[in-house]
Amino acid sequence: MGWQSVESLQDATDWLRSHTPSLVVLAVDTIGQKNTLALVADLAARTPAVPTLVLATADELLDRVTVARAGGQGFLVKPVTAIQVWEVATQLLQKSHSQTVNVLVVDDDPVFLGVLRSLLEPWGMRMTGLDNPLRFWEMLRSVSPDLLILDVEMPGVNGIELCQAVRTDPTWQGLPILFLTAHKDSHTVQQVFASGADDFIMKPVVGPELLTRMTNRLERNRLFQTLSSRDSITGLANQPQSNRDLEWLLQETIQTQQPFCLAVLTVADLRAINVQYGHGAGNQVLQRWGQVLQSALGSGEVTGYWGNGEFIIGLPGLKKAEARDRLADGLAKLRRQIFSAPDGRRFQATCQVAIAEYPTDGATLQALYQAGNSALAEK
Repeated sequence: MGWQSVESLQDATDWLRSHTPSLVVLAVDTIGQKNTLALVADLAARTPAVPTLVLATADELLDRVTVARAGGQGFLVKPVTAIQVWEVATQLLQKSHSQTVNVLVVDDDPVFLGVLRSLLEPWGMRMTGLDNPLRFWEMLRSVSPDLLILDVEMPGVNGIELCQAVRTDPTWQGLPILFLTAHKDSHTVQQVFASGADDFIMKPVVGPELLTRMTNRLERNRLFQTLSSRDSITGLANQPQSNRDLEWLLQETIQTQQPFCLAVLTVADLRAINVQYGHGAGNQVLQRWGQVLQSALGSGEVTGYWGNGEFIIGLPGLKKAEARDRLADGLAKLRRQIFSAPDGRRFQATCQVAIAEYPTDGATLQALYQAGNSALAEK
């Protein structure tokens, strides 16, 4: 990751005229300075917005509110450590660099669909417009949208009926659904929400309001998915989610008759670290290991944290020797990590790994996991 450092707001303003960073960290002495807030607001108004993390000298509510009003997305009080800045910056970067949003819009007016497309696509949203509601179900499966926008009145099947159909399918029950309608009578509004919609906006559409409503709904949905599928310490998929992903990956490799390996990687001395240095130090190890594994492995592999210092990695298309080579660099990085205890003492964590191969060591995910654990126990 590259970075650029400047020493004044004027230097920052000059640099930003010709550059678009992924994130700005702004250290200020006084929040209320006009130029400071103008810079934060300018970054927030860009398309797409540039997140700003403000480092302030005072921890006052009014300061926090002022930064939030200007569009700042992060706030830390000085003095801060590099680790604190990095953790918040990473969260903001992950939020802003999330995958392209797929939006499916169903409206029988093709002119309106064109207007919406010109509004949404500059913000990194990939829009699919559908003016024939009778083709909705096949399009829903094809697009697999992150958010669905429906009109109320349409020929053949109206938007409320489409929303009801979506909510009857377990696959789509969590899909955010937003209605755009020219009707504001209480009966229509009641029907919209009774059908399972999350929100509605009156036509004619006001661009900023629509974008704000969509963004808020997407962020809430992502937060829920993160809380339900991610381990809060490591940032990796938790046991239930990674187990589902691994089962799917194993079945795919079986059908294609490809090799598959499961690696069981543990912080062998996690309990001793917790006892000697405290659970904060143990969590520091788990968090760092999660970051290293995320950066070392690709999207084709499945990495999860199953608790008690145990990381599980699914490696499709590789035999045991190839899997060992694939993991070598990541394991070397893990073993080089140095951690600091609250009292200043420095320590390292012991990494152990075992690899089980399908079908030699087991024909199911559970059997492969047991084989990997047995191999670890023998070490």
